Amino acid sequence: MFNAQRKIWHGSGIIERNFRLTEQTFRLTLVTQGVLPTVNAGQFVMLRLPNRTDPLLGRPFAVYRVLGNVLEVIYLVVGKMTEHLAKLRSGDMLDFWVPLGNGFSPVSTPTHIIMVAGGIGQTPFLMLAEKYFRTDSRCTLLYGTRNAKYVIGMDDFRQFDVDIHLATDDGSCNEGFINYHGPVTDLISKVYRHGEPARIFCCGPRPMLHAAFRIASRFNLPCEVSLETSMSCGLGICFGCVVKCRCEKEKTTDKEIDLATKIEKETWDYRRTCIDGPVFDAYRLCW
Repeated sequence: MFNAQRKIWHGSGIIERNFRLTEQTFRLTLVTQGVLPTVNAGQFVMLRLPNRTDPLLGRPFAVYRVLGNVLEVIYLVVGKMTEHLAKLRSGDMLDFWVPLGNGFSPVSTPTHIIMVAGGIGQTPFLMLAEKYFRTDSRCTLLYGTRNAKYVIGMDDFRQFDVDIHLATDDGSCNEGFINYHGPVTDLISKVYRHGEPARIFCCGPRPMLHAAFRIASRFNLPCEVSLETSMSCGLGICFGCVVKCRCEKEKTTDKEIDLATKIEKETWDYRRTCIDGPVFDAYRLCW
């Protein structure tokens, strides 16, 4: 379960703003009465509609930003919960609990932080960029979407001097940015300078995460991925969000060869995305 020192805030918040950014993508701002606990980049919040049983359970959302008693998320309307969310207005209430899960690992030495995002996968990276703003590390955002009209939040990243590269499926472009027609993961090899200290952080669809991991392993670079696994409780109780992860190699005896011969055998086990993730070391996942 969670580290005993972790403090999870649970309560209600008043919606200050809930507006459409583009297509079916919205930005939600919640205000609470008390100051919220520290939230690390990559952690998430569970939102629940109060006084309703349909949907009964809360839903996980990446935390976009936390400032004092204000919490922001960006969400895409894809199901019943988010359809209800999109209809809420200023003054409406939402139940939520935060912070949940484990975020991205800290960077202790000057490093090129390469953030790879697909869809609305840029949402956990704003706080990461803010954390290393005006440090000896530099941040690059590689952001892939279906087309240019789905690109959102770039002004927020610009204020932290993030080097932004966009990739679109249809080749449409945004003025003022470096644009690329093709998979966003192609950009990793274009921005990485061989030999420099670098780490790759990813959030988006699983095929994109896998492609980024393969490139990271080719360059022998650390790589962490944030999984978009469906969750029910967010607290590790229901075991509904498990993923297969590699375990430490264990030494076993292969009786068919020699009883005295020891061989190393790789094992795996299930890990709960909500408390062991959502951020995982990509090298530990069973792809």
